[in-house]
Amino acid sequence: MKGNDKSAQVDLALVLGYLATKDLATTEKKVAVLAQLGYCNKDMAKICGTTDKVIATLKSKVKKGA
Repeated sequence: MKGNDKSAQVDLALVLGYLATKDLATTEKKVAVLAQLGYCNKDMAKICGTTDKVIATLKSKVKKGA
């Protein structure tokens, strides 16, 4: 039963991340918010519907302020 609790928590975290960013217009803005909330690239990619590589590139762009 503990395995089910763990997967439910992970799914809830993804849902909360989605809700926190659903009204943002660009993936770049979503990545900035999710990074501040402590999400990893893999989870950000799931929330934004893209790949880990795209997230890493956008995080780098956000850090540089471009």
